[in-house]
Amino acid sequence: ADLQRPAAIEQLVQIGKQLNVPVYTEPGMTDPVKVCQNAVNRAKKSNEADVIILDTAGRLHIDDELMKQLARIDNRVEPDQVYLVVDGMTGQDAVNSAAAFNESLELNGVIMTKLDGDARGGAALSVRHVTGVPLKFIGVGEQFDALQVFDPQRIAGQILGQGDIMGLIETAQRKLDQDELLRQQKQLEEGEFTLETFRSMLS
Repeated sequence: ADLQRPAAIEQLVQIGKQLNVPVYTEPGMTDPVKVCQNAVNRAKKSNEADVIILDTAGRLHIDDELMKQLARIDNRVEPDQVYLVVDGMTGQDAVNSAAAFNESLELNGVIMTKLDGDARGGAALSVRHVTGVPLKFIGVGEQFDALQVFDPQRIAGQILGQGDIMGLIETAQRKLDQDELLRQQKQLEEGEFTLETFRSMLS
């Protein structure tokens, strides 16, 4: 239902073929609301799918006509979930866009793309704050398998520049377990330090 961007429909059709997922299109149609209604009706009658994704037009700079279109789609089709997709590299623009969409639509979640680049995830925190809805998925690459379920601990690590914080914590706990160190020291002092003890230190 993205009738604004040139070749957007053809791009989706090609992706659908690669993933073996049917894509509903109406060449020449100019009303995205009607496209969404017809697509849902077709899917229900044919039992082709359990899940329907309505891909609507999106813009970095919000305009009234776009928001009215989305509101009409929301009212007439009544989707179970409404997700906003934002570009993590656009920083404050992504936050502004999320705030505007959230005012016009009742969002259920946000999908943030391009979190594999230089952006460290600060926009993710801001978008979560201004919308009040959770981040559901993040894009960490250009391939089809690069969409991941959002893990707040990983984003925290990106923001702090420390990678996977939980991984660091677990490593530190394993390497610096004080009780274990004391036990090994005692074994060494008492001449009971064995190859098994040495191996446990290296693992």
